[in-house]
Amino acid sequence: MQRSQYIIIKQMTSAHTYWDTIYTTKNHEKVSWHQSQPTISLDWILNITNQNDAILDVGSGVSTLADNLLEKNYQHLSLLEISPMAIQTMKKRLENHLGQVHFYNENILTFQANIQFNLWHDRAVFHFLTHKKDQQTYLQKLKQHLKAGGYFLLATFAPTGPKQCSELDIVRYDSNKITLLLGADFKLIKTTSEVHPHPDGSTQDFNYFLLQKT
Repeated sequence: MQRSQYIIIKQMTSAHTYWDTIYTTKNHEKVSWHQSQPTISLDWILNITNQNDAILDVGSGVSTLADNLLEKNYQHLSLLEISPMAIQTMKKRLENHLGQVHFYNENILTFQANIQFNLWHDRAVFHFLTHKKDQQTYLQKLKQHLKAGGYFLLATFAPTGPKQCSELDIVRYDSNKITLLLGADFKLIKTTSEVHPHPDGSTQDFNYFLLQKT
């Protein structure tokens, strides 16, 4: 699909349809955010959680993070994804582990569940929220569904990263900007950077933040 076609889709359809179109029409290994191995996220999760902790992956797409955690015998994974196609792909791929994984085919801004999580993971969703109202709605959901003492593992484009992704504007973050936005409800534990290889041969700068709910 050409650039001009994506722009038309973006303008004429909802976010739900837009992302489903991407997962339907593009090779999942060729989307810009694809990782063959989610090394930083996986290492951090393994260091701060145990196999019985409830973990939510926001914007899970078709990431292998869930596969990797299931290999480590994690029992309570939840995958939230706006694209039905991505959810169906994951259900098929993880069909032998459906008792350990709960799927939410939802927009994070309208997410509601009777559960609190020990860890909330978000790689490359939050930075798509360019309006303050949407950012605040997201943070309300985070505070509602994350246990006291729970961890927020967030990855966004760094200030040196791109200004757009998949033809959509994004917000770039450093540690000062994200801690100011989250306020006193969260304590920054650590941060690191990553140079992510784009399928077209270029690179994208990401920042990772690990925060704990106070």
